[in-house]
Amino acid sequence: MLLALPVLAGGCVTLPSSGPTAPEIVAISRPGARLPARLIELDAEALLEANRASLPAETLAGLAAEGAIDRIGPGDVLQISIFEVGTTLFAAPMAAAAQPAAAGTNLPAITVAADGTIQVPYAGRIAAAGETAQSLANSIEARLVGYSQHAQVNVVVRENIANAVFVLGGVKTPGRIPLSLAREHLLDAVALAGGTVFPAQDTTVRLTRAGRSAEIGLDALLAGSPDDLLLLPGDRIELLRELRTFTVFGASDKVSEIPFDARRLSLAQAVARAGGPSDRQADPTAIFLFRWAAAGTPGGAPVPVIYRLNMLHPESYFVSQRFAMRDGDVIYIANARSNQASKLVQIINQLFSPFYGVRELTR
Repeated sequence: MLLALPVLAGGCVTLPSSGPTAPEIVAISRPGARLPARLIELDAEALLEANRASLPAETLAGLAAEGAIDRIGPGDVLQISIFEVGTTLFAAPMAAAAQPAAAGTNLPAITVAADGTIQVPYAGRIAAAGETAQSLANSIEARLVGYSQHAQVNVVVRENIANAVFVLGGVKTPGRIPLSLAREHLLDAVALAGGTVFPAQDTTVRLTRAGRSAEIGLDALLAGSPDDLLLLPGDRIELLRELRTFTVFGASDKVSEIPFDARRLSLAQAVARAGGPSDRQADPTAIFLFRWAAAGTPGGAPVPVIYRLNMLHPESYFVSQRFAMRDGDVIYIANARSNQASKLVQIINQLFSPFYGVRELTR
């Protein structure tokens, strides 16, 4: 019998398995391992450090800035109307003859040139960029003094090119959206673009303003919050799909890649979505989470970290509720040490049960 024990032990090692055992995983955290990983027993103290490193820098409030949205710029198309009293300068001859007292004329639409100027008959070339519609009208009126009797000018921006934002990516109608004096917020622009085509929890909003960019999850962007910024001309809004998943291996019901389906997911929720440890084969003291953590120094290589959760400890359930999952995390549920011996016994039973059956039948 004693001689058979080493044979049985060797047989257990050669049996198929869904992954390493808990001692084998612990071994790779020791010095000299091929890929030395840092092993952390997940408790209340380790939870603080892990979540501190997991907190995403998702905020747009840092891009908040003041700015005007009523300034004329290159590319804008202007509609200029001129009203005159007495002998008119711009009205057609017949109209002028019929209406000697007052007349109004709409000039052809004028596009602001790349240098920010426009050409107005009799007024000459005028700098329009940076002016409001009213201040530009005043400038034109001043230029017409001496040419027209008490001319009054009205300027309307027919096509607002300079005061616009761009919405790109996962929206139904991407493109340029002109800003109005009502002052649109970030979420207003997303709504004006037809809304997102991806689930909010899988969508990241990136705002680029004056060469600086910041991101936030769409489901974390609340109307009226500091991140729901007032838009400024030239802002670029991109809605990017970011499908976040984690993977489960080992002694669970099945190996699977599972989407978060939420902006924040705890380890407890992740284990539950995977079906939890299998009663038949799992070692509940050895739930491992594999993660590449950021380097301790700028520019350094990521560091492999293994968190271990012992689900036989009641406090572990509280800890797992607060442990934040990350995109790409791998959960491994170790097999119980008795699994291999049980498999070997089952194989031996399958091999010898037919002989016992025949012997019983032939007695």
